Formats: sequence, structure tokens, C-alpha cells
Amino acid sequence: MSLKNVIPLLLVLAAALTPVSAHAGWGDALKQAGDAGSQAMGLSVGPSQIETAFRELLVMGTDSAVESLSADGGFSRKAATALSLPEGYHKIAETVAPNLLASLNSAAEDAVPEVGALFRKTIETMEFSNPGSLLSGNKTAVTEYFDANARDSLTRGAAPLVEAALNQAGGASILSAVKQLSGLTGTPFDPVDYLTRKTLDSMFLYIGKTEKGIRSGDITATTELLQTVF
Repeated sequence: MSLKNVIPLLLVLAAALTPVSAHAGWGDALKQAGDAGSQAMGLSVGPSQIETAFRELLVMGTDSAVESLSADGGFSRKAATALSLPEGYHKIAETVAPNLLASLNSAAEDAVPEVGALFRKTIETMEFSNPGSLLSGNKTAVTEYFDANARDSLTRGAAPLVEAALNQAGGASILSAVKQLSGLTGTPFDPVDYLTRKTLDSMFLYIGKTEKGIRSGDITATTELLQTVF
């Protein structure tokens, strides 16, 4: 039996063994019980191991995202990750900047490995305040927690990486085309901001897909710890 199936009982026992403040949630009870408390309950892993499992899950999802998104056509081959131009740009872009979308795709693909490294670095220091509730939560609970708590810092860190990739893909011509299209359509468009958001969204999409697969057992090529926890 995986640990997630005994979490409800664990939380009750943790609450009984450890004083829980009036402001602490059920998810915090597991962490307050600690590894020693978990061992006293006869469990094979404690909260620190669960957090390690969460990190392994997130890294696995990140690696999957990097492998898929950095490949040729990594963004465009899936509807959920495909890039697009603002409404009203399409017909004009065919004449004014026919290669614009291809250049944006190339920049996004090239930025992914560096963005992936940023994700991995962030995951290494990630803290989980409520491991119990995350473990017994929905199919993408860990991914959603990561997104909610790290999105802002990841955005700040990823933006210059995306901008560098954009410059490598022909930044001057891209910005010139965007400026011209903005003037013709009256619709502003910041390619760095757009690609940064789209890259992060796509990364989290793959991480969530990985978490779903691990929780459901569809992904079996995991570590012993992940198999024990999930």
C-alpha cells in the first residue's frame, strides 16, 4: 500500500501525538509529527522523505518538459503548448513578417534547457508547508503548489533567458516585425513577456502530466521512494 493511502490516518495520529496550534491545518500535522513520529507510527517514510519524493517528482516532470519542448516543433506540435500571435496579426503577418511565428517557436525551444535548469535549481530549495495534504490532494496538487509558490521568481529568472534566446533567433528583426505589426493593428505585443509566460505554462503542463502519471501508476519508471510514497 502506498503512503498516500494511509495519509488520512497518519494525520489523525500526528495530531494526537503532537500539539497543533489553532492556526495549523491538517496538512501541517504530518510535518509537526516529524520523521521520528512517523517511525513511531510504524511508517516507512516521514515528512522529509515525502518532500524528497515531491522534489523527485518535480524534477522528473521538468526533465520530461525539457526533452519534449526543446525538440524541433516542441511547442507547435501540441495544441496546449502551441504559440500564437495576437488577434488581428495573422493576415498582416503573412505579408509583413511571414517568419515571425517560426522565429518565436525557435526562440522558445532554445530557451527551454536554461529554463529547465532554473526549475531544477528552484526545486532543490523548495519547501512544502503541508506535505500531508499535498500527498492526499488532487492529481496535480504538488505541481499546483510549486506553481503557486514559485511562479513569480521563475518568471523573473526566466525572462532574461528567453530574451537571450530571442536575440539568438534574430531579435532585431523580430522586434522590428512586432513593432511594425503593432503599429498596423494597434495591438501591442511584448514577445519576451509572451514567450516567458508560454514557456512556464508549458513546463508546468508537462510537470502536471508527470504527476498524474505517477499518482495513477501509468508512469512506472520511477524511483523506489516515489513508488513507496505514491
